[in-house]
Amino acid sequence: LLVTVPMTDAILASPVVYENHVYVIDGAGVLACIDIATGKKQWQFRTEGGSGNCNNVASPCVVDGFVHVGTMAGFYYVLNCSDGKLVRRVDCGEPVFAAPVAGNGRVYFATLGARLYCLKPDGVSCWEWDFVREVIGFKGDRWKGDDWLAFRGDRVTWRDHFVCSREICLIGKTVVMPAGGRTVFINDAGSAATLKHVGEVPDYVGKEYPATFGQSADSDGRVFVQWHRRDNAGRVEVMNLEDGEFTTQVVPGTETSIDKQGLLSFASVSVRGDDVYRVRPEQGAGLCRHSLATGETELLCEAGSICPPVLTRQHAIYGGLSGTLYVV
Repeated sequence: LLVTVPMTDAILASPVVYENHVYVIDGAGVLACIDIATGKKQWQFRTEGGSGNCNNVASPCVVDGFVHVGTMAGFYYVLNCSDGKLVRRVDCGEPVFAAPVAGNGRVYFATLGARLYCLKPDGVSCWEWDFVREVIGFKGDRWKGDDWLAFRGDRVTWRDHFVCSREICLIGKTVVMPAGGRTVFINDAGSAATLKHVGEVPDYVGKEYPATFGQSADSDGRVFVQWHRRDNAGRVEVMNLEDGEFTTQVVPGTETSIDKQGLLSFASVSVRGDDVYRVRPEQGAGLCRHSLATGETELLCEAGSICPPVLTRQHAIYGGLSGTLYVV
């Protein structure tokens, strides 16, 4: 053991390593910059929100000397990496579950209410885009049942599901955001956002918009979505939007349902070429490699898990439900 660094609460989000420092936020919303050489905190910043600022799960993002982080209390912060001084604060009015993503001199983040924000690295706003307004057409308070009743005239259904509780990703200048069981492709047009496509999962053991447990994208622009519908029904869907044409493909060997053996997955997958690495919370069927090229599934490690595997040059690394770290 080289060093331990005390935080104020449990750590539920992955830390970020940038140059010679580690940036980590704990469950109570305290962000720390840790010097790798000394193992000591260079600075610490306590985000606001009181007792409502708990269970923070969104990892920070570091770009061009600024650290970005969103909290469960509904605030988004941009700080100087060097001294932790506050540069900008955005009051989102709703929690941030997903980590920001950066590219092309921009930073993007989404709120639980499926609002997408685009900022410059120093936090200056470029544009905002709202799934609930643009796709569902609802202009009331999305968190009030009375407003929905006035809008629908009846109860809301799965068609009105909108929350974004999982990670977003960036493909070129296109932000891919999970929203209410649908996958939205949004183009950064500079001073505004344009909706390219709303991707839907095909019918399988029902047709409702499913819950999505994670998404990943590869260098070819394919988006891999792990989803769930009804009783243990789910699979990994490959979505691709190319030249305006939207297509889907099933990753073979990932299908689950109430009448099939095996549990569904709760984590995003990791991709290398046409090989998809996926974990399940099932002892004896933990880490599998699914081949898009051959359709075969290969069991690599039996230990069950709910966290995505990290791929290195020759290994897949993941934490099992038993509390053991596996290098496969």
